[in-house]
Amino acid sequence: MIGNTIKKALGLTVSALTISLCVPFSVSADDQEGNSYVTSGGNEVGETDITYEDSGSTEFVATRHNINYEYEKGGDGFKDYMGPYFRLGTSVYAYELNNSKAQEFIKKNYNSITCANEMKPDSIIKSVKDDKVEISLHSASNILKFAEENGIGVRGHTFVCYSQTPAYLFQDNGEYVSKDRMNKRLESMIKNTFAQLEYDYPDLQVHSYDVCNELFINDGGGMRDSNWTRVYGEGNSEFVLNAFKYARQYAPGYCKLYLNDYNEYVSAKTDDIINMVKSIMKEGDYIDGIGMEAHLSSKYPSASEFETALKQFESLGLDVQITELDISSNTGPVDQIYPQIFEVAMKHARRVSCVTLSRTTDESIWRYDDGSKLPFSNYQPKQFYNDIIALADKIDPPVTAIATANTTTVPSATTTAATTNTTTTTAPAITAEEPDDFKELLDSKVSKWGDSNFDGGIDMGDAVMIMQSLANPNKYKLSEQGRFNADVYEAGDGITTNDAAAIQKYLLGLIKSLPESYSSNETAAATTTTTIAVNSSDV
Repeated sequence: MIGNTIKKALGLTVSALTISLCVPFSVSADDQEGNSYVTSGGNEVGETDITYEDSGSTEFVATRHNINYEYEKGGDGFKDYMGPYFRLGTSVYAYELNNSKAQEFIKKNYNSITCANEMKPDSIIKSVKDDKVEISLHSASNILKFAEENGIGVRGHTFVCYSQTPAYLFQDNGEYVSKDRMNKRLESMIKNTFAQLEYDYPDLQVHSYDVCNELFINDGGGMRDSNWTRVYGEGNSEFVLNAFKYARQYAPGYCKLYLNDYNEYVSAKTDDIINMVKSIMKEGDYIDGIGMEAHLSSKYPSASEFETALKQFESLGLDVQITELDISSNTGPVDQIYPQIFEVAMKHARRVSCVTLSRTTDESIWRYDDGSKLPFSNYQPKQFYNDIIALADKIDPPVTAIATANTTTVPSATTTAATTNTTTTTAPAITAEEPDDFKELLDSKVSKWGDSNFDGGIDMGDAVMIMQSLANPNKYKLSEQGRFNADVYEAGDGITTNDAAAIQKYLLGLIKSLPESYSSNETAAATTTTTIAVNSSDV
């Protein structure tokens, strides 16, 4: 049993309590020279806990973002200009990394890589036997190792696709398998791919994955005919839902899951995508976002037409990624439309977490002959590239994680000196039943451990919410229920940055459940300065 003092400290009587919350945040010492590396979130092992600057924007990032990436503050790479808004990625062929010039160009300009073909099913499926699918990542090894060694995130691409998938995945002895066997093979492929990635590349962050790719006919109006529909039946999207269910089950918690397609701005296809996504969402929390391939031309769609589709996808409450951006010059110059498209993406960065170009530079093989252009030629920026990066001076980025670093940490050879800000808040008055056990008492007040924003799920947005509320409690308020839910580290001791870190560890799979721990210090819990995690000024 716990005494009345602990019950009072937990805010379970009519008296209110004053609490002090120490809120330490840090920025690199190099920040004083305007040249620091910035990590937008995530808190993976060995990474810093540094975040975006406050732009004055009142827009929060979407909770389904994976916002754990790095860029150099004050740097002159494309990723550095776009860093406060979203990841900046490129599609890469394995052969390209044999070129040292290409390697340096990629490291400077991109913090995300998509394998062009090397992670598609025909490249990773080594064999199929009965219900089991053996996976080999050999084709992608050059790219994945490069990304791992250089701290560059990877977009996985893809599991379910109408093409570039071996026919023997769907057949036994020349006959199509049953849906039951196909489900098992689909699960095996997805499960073993994630397991192989973790085993071969333990330090690689696969931040996103295109679970299903190009499901619909060219300009919309229904699903493609493919081996998938031949197994499951025309119009039967069971395999789509199953793919997302399996991906959610086996992907690391930080890996976000997408449905990806092209001509996504054509009205009929926009509707196809939205209807499919809604059907997935209806079944549960299996999808995080929509991938807009964005193969455009200088005349169609206009930036406004592209934005219309993006807004429709945003309305679902999911993340959006631009996944294969290029613009064809066959209908005219692209120097005006490129900045316009980036302006759309930057203005919608609250729900656009990544923009990826279809290749690194114009001369890359794919789509070179059809006149599609990039902001780079021969690894050098074109003139309109300057118009793109100039947008950063005009458009405020969204608020993410910590709005402003409250602490400057200056390292020396042997010690680290830091200053912290202290926020004083008041606990709410609550009347409740009085369970005998300390853990039972805490559990009785929690609707879902870790759900600080009280939206029914646990994701990076909950960690973001905690950190924002600590950084600026007058502006960002946790709800009463959110305060109970958020206290997941040494539960009962109050909200600190450790609670946000615990949620991130849970999402990364480093801990299996929340709370990470309960307070073992009943004396501390009984005092008025270390109590339940609260952060509001409305009581």
